Amino acid sequence: MEAAVKTILAWVNNLMFSVRIGEVASQLGGHVILVNSKEEIVEKLDIHPSLLILDLTAVTDGWQESVAKAKATGVPVLAYGPHVNVDARRAAEEAGCDEVVANSKLTLELPNLLAKYLTIA
Repeated sequence: MEAAVKTILAWVNNLMFSVRIGEVASQLGGHVILVNSKEEIVEKLDIHPSLLILDLTAVTDGWQESVAKAKATGVPVLAYGPHVNVDARRAAEEAGCDEVVANSKLTLELPNLLAKYLTIA
């Protein structure tokens, strides 16, 4: 029996990060759907993604609502942004994101970060 493909929803501004996230997800047997609004995230939660990734430099006002809705449906949330943006990091933690990492950590540890969510049965 073939395993179901795991899906990641990603609200990502940076083309390099979006490509890298897609490559790593593919290597782990998953795929990425890029979104660019909180409304689009909420619309796509019915596909039961394995993870929601938020670029804290891409999100717009009210993004915390999408985190709350994702969490309510059992979808874990990984947020990332510049290490110097302490306010954004704090907001992501307060919104309930499961993990909040700096861009540098995302770059260095992306395979391990995604594997946690894509290899869960």
